[in-house]
Amino acid sequence: MKTNNIIAAIFIALTGTAFVACDETDGISVVPVLDKITLEPNLPAPGDSITATAHQAVKGKLINATTYNWQFTYWTQADDGSTVKVDTLLSQHTNYDGEYNGDPYMGYRLPTTIVPGSSIMITINASYSCSGQTAQGALYGSANKTQSFSIK
Repeated sequence: MKTNNIIAAIFIALTGTAFVACDETDGISVVPVLDKITLEPNLPAPGDSITATAHQAVKGKLINATTYNWQFTYWTQADDGSTVKVDTLLSQHTNYDGEYNGDPYMGYRLPTTIVPGSSIMITINASYSCSGQTAQGALYGSANKTQSFSIK
């Protein structure tokens, strides 16, 4: 009889713990917030390889399919001496909670014909698919950031 009471007490304690653990999971998705883009090196020269990193002021939670679209906009010198605006778009797809939820980054090699003393504008457009709903009831979210950097 005592053994049955002990087993019942342990079962009740474990069941109670399981219910408390479930209460802590609220199921509310949080969409990341991007606050700045940094560039390495911070003052690149024509022909340099660069790495742009978008820093998250708020980390995401319960996010799955994620797409990062990076746009690099700059001016190059054409063979005739004129300048030409160049827009390059690169995309990355990931599973935010399953693969990588760190600050998104993208590498890029600047052309040797980029105009010295000009600037490069870098934009990231992030699209997130939520595993749950946001506090506002949304199933999708986005974050965007644009920043310009000088070229040597």
